[in-house]
Amino acid sequence: MRTVTRKASPKATAGASTTTGPPRATGRDWAGLTVVLLAMFMSQIDMFIVNVAAPGIQADLNAGFGQLQFVIDGYVIAYAAGMVTGGRLGDRIGRKRTFQYGVAAFTLTSLLCAVAPGPGTLIAARVLQGLSAAVMTPQVLSLIRAVFVHERDRARAVGAYGASIGAGVIAGLVGGGLLLDLDVAGLGWRMIFLINVPIGAAILCAAVPAVSESRSADRPRLDIAGAAFTAVLLPLVLIPLILGGEHGWPWWTYACFVLGAVGTLAFLRWERRTEAAGNDPLLPARLLRAKGFPLSMATVLLFFSGNAGLFLVLTYHLQSGLRQTPLAASLVFVPLGLGFIVASAACRRLAARFGIGVSVAAGLVMAAGLVAVPAVTGLDGSDQAVALAAVMGVSGLGQGLVVAPLVDTVLTRVHPDDAGAGSGVLNTVTQAGMAFGVAVIGALYRGFLGTNPQAPGPDTDLADFAEAFDRTAYVLAALAVGTALLAVRLGRVPADAAAEDGEGAEGRTRAATDLGARPACSRLGPRRRVRGGAAVTRPRTPPRPPRSRPYRRWRRRARTGRRPRRRPGGRSRG
Repeated sequence: MRTVTRKASPKATAGASTTTGPPRATGRDWAGLTVVLLAMFMSQIDMFIVNVAAPGIQADLNAGFGQLQFVIDGYVIAYAAGMVTGGRLGDRIGRKRTFQYGVAAFTLTSLLCAVAPGPGTLIAARVLQGLSAAVMTPQVLSLIRAVFVHERDRARAVGAYGASIGAGVIAGLVGGGLLLDLDVAGLGWRMIFLINVPIGAAILCAAVPAVSESRSADRPRLDIAGAAFTAVLLPLVLIPLILGGEHGWPWWTYACFVLGAVGTLAFLRWERRTEAAGNDPLLPARLLRAKGFPLSMATVLLFFSGNAGLFLVLTYHLQSGLRQTPLAASLVFVPLGLGFIVASAACRRLAARFGIGVSVAAGLVMAAGLVAVPAVTGLDGSDQAVALAAVMGVSGLGQGLVVAPLVDTVLTRVHPDDAGAGSGVLNTVTQAGMAFGVAVIGALYRGFLGTNPQAPGPDTDLADFAEAFDRTAYVLAALAVGTALLAVRLGRVPADAAAEDGEGAEGRTRAATDLGARPACSRLGPRRRVRGGAAVTRPRTPPRPPRSRPYRRWRRRARTGRRPRRRPGGRSRG
């Protein structure tokens, strides 16, 4: 749309503003962001806090090792399996409404986990808790994409999103140990679930006035068959990834992988047929064909694979190699989380200037920190833990500088109507990458060590753990360099024009709705002119429809005061 810009007069006032362009976020928008990020923080806590409380749960409920694994991994599997469906549900019935349903269900299932009398009940409650989180968390990025339409506001919101993830990791690893040591009212491990109840109730109350409602303009119908496909396929792949290494990769793990590949091809074919028939697929082809979206998902997969692998091998090295307690080992992760928070909050200005190049540099910073691990593992026990904490702080800075620009790049390539589906795919790929990293990096670490790190043999000493950690650190550094290279390639792929057009249309619609302004091309009356203000961008009015010849003749005579000239043949020129 062509615009006309009027110069500001010398007596320009400070209060004048432009009449077009994406609207800036209001105070209510930022308050709503705080509410939804608190829910994201709560879901991240429950992903890590159970690892710290696992010994207490196993002793109190007389749970076996396999049951304890499903207490931890049942949440992750259900969380990943329902993510795309939860995001698409928000596109249909409203993201605020779906978010409230998810928070209410998450609060209730947390209470069920706290009162579980046995391991079977706890596993079922954890699966339901993961499904509740799958309904709740995709709405966070969807609301950021829909509400923060201005580029600078969205960059700040995504930075806050990354900081909430880092804070959740710290609270899950350190806060779980503190709660267990305090043993509030003698509740032991049950307190790690009970603490979600008042937090969830506060989020529900605050979401009513603070969070703005948004939904897809198309109001897509829910693809039940597609949702069933994802509910079966993702566990079919994640369960053998998580449990295969512990059981020596038996035959059924490979059978699950083959069935998962065949099922994925059938799912994609079903989605194409659904869209060709004029129905609404769970994964729109517009989303999967968006420029740079598949490449960005590959970058997310590689980054979080290395991230989860680092968490696993560092935990093994601290607890099994250095013989530290779970609480002392969790303190080594604090600099990593703090670096993640600081980098996520500070990367907005860097990303505004350098774009995805920030992720490229951050990947190299991560690689440099991991290459320095062999120089640290040769130190004594206490000195080594302190030096590892410093190295993890550098790695956390790099991770925080990767996540926020990468997420912002993904959001800019998603059409606003597909914000829920795009958020669900992003979160699903994140969880799949973490499971893949735990499985593959864990298997490499066990191969380098030559024994099970959870039950090492009597001949395994600290030097063996250090050597295995050093070799794994080089592999993780290579993954960080690979993340940087993919980010370079992603930065060269232009954003899809459809997503940019959708963002502009959504911004203009939201400006007209929230601010009570008239759309740019409204024919409801004359445009209001701002006098004496700053430079005002004024859209050109749509052209008038063609007039009849007698009307044009009459307008010309009224304007010039002359009769129209006669053409040869007696007809006038009009």
